[in-house]
Amino acid sequence: MGITTYAKFRQNLKAFLDKIITDHSPLYVTRTSREDVEVLSKTDYESMQETIYLLNSPKNGERLLKGIREFEKGVGEENNLIE
Repeated sequence: MGITTYAKFRQNLKAFLDKIITDHSPLYVTRTSREDVEVLSKTDYESMQETIYLLNSPKNGERLLKGIREFEKGVGEENNLIE
């Protein structure tokens, strides 16, 4: 995650936004008189929201985490999608 000041963010808005989208990395913008903010791409925000939704159910979260652990161990098999 990058960090910049509000003034630098305003001066280089396009470059910062392009980098946020390209790198899929949020940018932390500090402000002196108000609360700091974090800027991230719409795609990354939606991905976070989907993850939160999927992990919201304890049973579903447990199944997903089990699948991740199995994948990391090399256990499991690849299946083609039926169209």
